[in-house]
Amino acid sequence: MTKNNAASPKAKRLERERKQRRGDIIKIAREFFATQGYEQTMIDTVARAAGYTKMTLYNYFKSKDDLFLAVVSEAYQKLYEIMKSHLNQEEVPYELRSMGDAYLIFFEKHPDYAILFESARLGVVISKLLQKVENNEELSESELDFRHYMGLLEELMTSVIKETMEKSGVQNKVDPFSVIMVLSTFAQTIRELALRGKRSDQPEEKTREYLSVFFTIIDQGLKHYDD
Repeated sequence: MTKNNAASPKAKRLERERKQRRGDIIKIAREFFATQGYEQTMIDTVARAAGYTKMTLYNYFKSKDDLFLAVVSEAYQKLYEIMKSHLNQEEVPYELRSMGDAYLIFFEKHPDYAILFESARLGVVISKLLQKVENNEELSESELDFRHYMGLLEELMTSVIKETMEKSGVQNKVDPFSVIMVLSTFAQTIRELALRGKRSDQPEEKTREYLSVFFTIIDQGLKHYDD
């Protein structure tokens, strides 16, 4: 018992160092994925830029996809933190429209992360992860992190959608789960509207106007669901 206790501080220090090295690699990889894209980003290039060998990098990430997912997981973490913080402000309505505003804040603060959402590889990587989950295969640290933050985002979105349903009075007209499933798919539309504005250097006020129209249509659709 004494031996285990004596080893504990060392184990904690090693874990801190491991997380630090892993974080350093993710930071460098994010820059490459954002500026060069998935296809042009090479594992050995990322390793050299981070100050490690290619073999060392593979001690932390199983593959290029695994490294990419680690970067995306970090993006989802930031998105969740910004969205939750924004919605928790007293003056901000707890509704879908405020989620759109939170996306704009995220894209403004983290343009590198926003670019990752446009990557064609993202859908492929997520599909592979879902297949592993379905087959009960062991998940990597990157995959576990992604599932964690994706779950937090889904919980938050579900909470906002339920609140929107209650305000519109539609909760007694339609199965809440059906509405949640449909509205949760609109996250991609919100991202696309925000990203389109970024790509074209569109004024933020114009992007907010488009999002306002989008959410007004949803709101009116819920209020008049059974008309």
